[in-house]
Amino acid sequence: MAFRSVALPADAYVAVEIPASYTTSLNGLATYISQRYKGTEAQLWALYSWEASYLRYDMSKRSVQLSLTNPDELALWTIKNRKGVCANFAAVFYAVAKRLGVETYLVGGYSVTHNNFRDDGHQWCACLIDGKPYIFDPTWGGGYMLNDVQYVHRLSADYFMVEPAKMVQTHMPEDPLFQFLDYPHYYDEIDNPGADHPVPVYFNWRDSLAHYNAQDTLARLGGQIARMRANGFANDWIKMQILRYQHNYEAHVLNRQVDVFNNCVQRVNELVRYINNGYVPVKTASAVNAEIEDLENTLSGMAAVLDDTEFTSDALVQGAANMSQQVQQLMASVSDLSRSIRKHFDKQK
Repeated sequence: MAFRSVALPADAYVAVEIPASYTTSLNGLATYISQRYKGTEAQLWALYSWEASYLRYDMSKRSVQLSLTNPDELALWTIKNRKGVCANFAAVFYAVAKRLGVETYLVGGYSVTHNNFRDDGHQWCACLIDGKPYIFDPTWGGGYMLNDVQYVHRLSADYFMVEPAKMVQTHMPEDPLFQFLDYPHYYDEIDNPGADHPVPVYFNWRDSLAHYNAQDTLARLGGQIARMRANGFANDWIKMQILRYQHNYEAHVLNRQVDVFNNCVQRVNELVRYINNGYVPVKTASAVNAEIEDLENTLSGMAAVLDDTEFTSDALVQGAANMSQQVQQLMASVSDLSRSIRKHFDKQK
């Protein structure tokens, strides 16, 4: 088993059976494993081997991952139906490992075999154990496709707890961050190992991972796109993924601005009610002026974001244009409110 870098006792690498009563929920799986296996490696082997032994690879279920995008929902569907594709296997491992208290990541990318990369994508998992990264692929651990037609089931520990430097030879992450290497490989290094390549550049993946963990979805997408674009020659599959993530990024930007705008509308309506009610309840001039100033700054910031973002799809371009127009109209309304409220307080002096 050439890939395995950390070894349990030889007789420990056998399929783990888990009573059916524990396999109907993610919490049940985690509870059984945590109670009966001691140590992170033994617990993850129990999870990995159970998946590899009792789940079956089934290409006909590929559409399920498109409708169930939440990892927990996909994982729960998978353990109930006992079949799926790589996304299903990875979701189960990710969901249960996290419940076992392991720092775990879902990793998307593509596989490389015999110096040829597959352009249909692949998913696996990574875990940090005692601060050290390891890679797990329960899909490949459960068997393989024979001539890309027939699935052959066979439990293998070759893809259990593998060091990143070894696994990257067959599993190339989309995002270089998830290579977990100080000198990550360029895409073309793995795709075309015989060609000349740029000299690798040092990458502090630990600090970058900590920063990633502290980011929201939008910031993570932006960082991922930037790292992918900087990772050397991109094959057609990576180019397609970059476009997809760019579209998602732009959609998140627009959706966030919609949320901010709706909040501003609500605040403006409260000011309108304040005026219509004869300025009751009484607010101080400074409090109302601060509210007006914050609204104006928020709307100006929205306008800047919409202007600075280069939306690419026709629908998003049109959506951003409509939102920009609405922002300008609301800014005019805020200015009118500001004048009315100032006149009121001037009269009170």
